[in-house]
Amino acid sequence: MDSVDNRPAARDDPLEADGDTAASVTARRRRPARETFTDIALRAASIFTLIFIWWVLSLFFPPTLVPNPRETFAEVGAIIQSGELLIEMGATLRRVGVAFAIAIVLSIPIGIFMGTVKAIESFFEPPVVLGLTVPGLIWAVLAIMFFGLNEHSAYAAVAVSILPMLTISIWQGTKAIDKELLDMSAVFHASAWSKIVDVIMPQLISHILAAIRYGLGFAWKVVVVVEMFGFSNGVGYRVVRGFNTFSMKAVLAWTIAFLIVMVFIEFGLIGWLERSVTRWRPRAEAWRR
Repeated sequence: MDSVDNRPAARDDPLEADGDTAASVTARRRRPARETFTDIALRAASIFTLIFIWWVLSLFFPPTLVPNPRETFAEVGAIIQSGELLIEMGATLRRVGVAFAIAIVLSIPIGIFMGTVKAIESFFEPPVVLGLTVPGLIWAVLAIMFFGLNEHSAYAAVAVSILPMLTISIWQGTKAIDKELLDMSAVFHASAWSKIVDVIMPQLISHILAAIRYGLGFAWKVVVVVEMFGFSNGVGYRVVRGFNTFSMKAVLAWTIAFLIVMVFIEFGLIGWLERSVTRWRPRAEAWRR
């Protein structure tokens, strides 16, 4: 009888343990959803706070200096509905896309060789560092003076402006890769191409993505400046038209429309690409609070 009485107790323990395990699994599944909701809520709160500060300032300044947010966003809606945003933004995106493609194609091999060959590092370091210190406005002026007011000046100004930034990021990332993996590839007599593709590039993915973010962020600024100098299309051209008519609402409306597209590219396309490419890496965020 004693053995019979003990059987339910022995069977209850695993069930309780299973129940605890199921509860912990459910909690772990709910945690990412809560974190995502909190993250989105905080980002939205940040944007609404900025709009609220803007609205408060509009109460103390005339509309010619600080227009009402509601009227400005109505102007943004009119720009989008008219199709002007698609035309002007298409021209700006084309210039940034071509220039960025040129810069990334040049910066990746230069950065990798600077990080792996000492002689190449010594040769390229001065022009790269000096190029980084030159303001984008100077490159825009030089490109327009050299090529004239055409597409080539926009491509050259943006590409030369972001090339040093991209190169430095990839160069420093190459110097920080795991040397033991390179030694292992040498032991297995891997070719130079195999070392780059199979050993160096996978470790450079995060650095390349960071370079893309920084490079694009700076490229938007440069291309808008170039378009302000006398182009007949593009977001910069529309902004300078608003400036010439002293229409703060038009300047802010085109700026906000431009930012909406940039946010979509940054958090949508680039963010998705970053998550897809680095999905294999384990997350180590124990120190974050």
